[in-house]
Amino acid sequence: MLSRVTNQPLKIFSLNCRFMERKQNSSFNLKKWLEATKRHCIEEFHLNLHFHHTLKPVVFISQTFVVLKLQRLDIEKDTSCVDLPSLKTLNLEYVSFENWNDYINFLYGCPILEDLQVEDISIRTLTKHYENNVPDVGFKSLTLAKLVRASIDSKDAHFNGIDNVEFLRIIKGYGSKEECFEFIPVFSNLVHIELVFWYHSIHSWDGVVELLRHSPRLQILFIKKWRKTRSSKEWKCPISNLECVSSHLRSCTILNFDNSANDLRFAKYILQNARILQDMKIGFVIKSLNEILLEKGQIKEELSSFSRISRGCKLSFEFKFIY
Repeated sequence: MLSRVTNQPLKIFSLNCRFMERKQNSSFNLKKWLEATKRHCIEEFHLNLHFHHTLKPVVFISQTFVVLKLQRLDIEKDTSCVDLPSLKTLNLEYVSFENWNDYINFLYGCPILEDLQVEDISIRTLTKHYENNVPDVGFKSLTLAKLVRASIDSKDAHFNGIDNVEFLRIIKGYGSKEECFEFIPVFSNLVHIELVFWYHSIHSWDGVVELLRHSPRLQILFIKKWRKTRSSKEWKCPISNLECVSSHLRSCTILNFDNSANDLRFAKYILQNARILQDMKIGFVIKSLNEILLEKGQIKEELSSFSRISRGCKLSFEFKFIY
């Protein structure tokens, strides 16, 4: 079909395959579709293969791709041939690689990448190592000099190559262990971070503090907790001040706030140490108006009573009903 529009330029091409099995006599030929995208100098390419088709890395050689979104597919080993010199936005969702270095080599092929979104990356050899009790080998370092924004899944939270971003979102999903952030680099340029704890994942204020400690210029902190879980550990305020909190933090949002002592301690720490804080929003999930008047109302009063080092700080509350 693409070959019939040779005289018309195409900027965006999206291929979404929803059938699970391909019959031998099927007229569908994925290779021809992919070759056609190169002939037409496509700039934005979306590929979603629900049957997890395996693609050769050579497919990802294009001088024109600016945006590439891949979903539910497998990439064969040895991705050193990947060459996407114009790519600025890359989304990988439910994509599998043979090993971590193949994943890193894929990113190496995107030298001017600015926006990276990764969710549920699968490493096939890592799965084999777990099954056979074989230790995993290390992976090489990566530098993405132009990267500005990154969104990663917590189980893929290798911060390799993303330490120069200005915006970072981390989504901690179901089954993630409480202490999930390891080998955290210094995020010298990071000004905005979003932490989303999802699907019964356990929230840890210690992990949040470690990220803040490695983000000296952070200005905006957004946290969304999973409302039905909390850490069993008692959280203690940092002994030394966090540079970003005392010198740079302007906005702090905590959603699904509960009445735990840990949540209250963290909110109090921010209010009493963020010198230039302009706004702090606390979000509650409630089931009835009685909760506002009783339990959540008491928490609101307690938070409002905390002294604030920033005289210009506006403390606001948000109540969300669930049924």
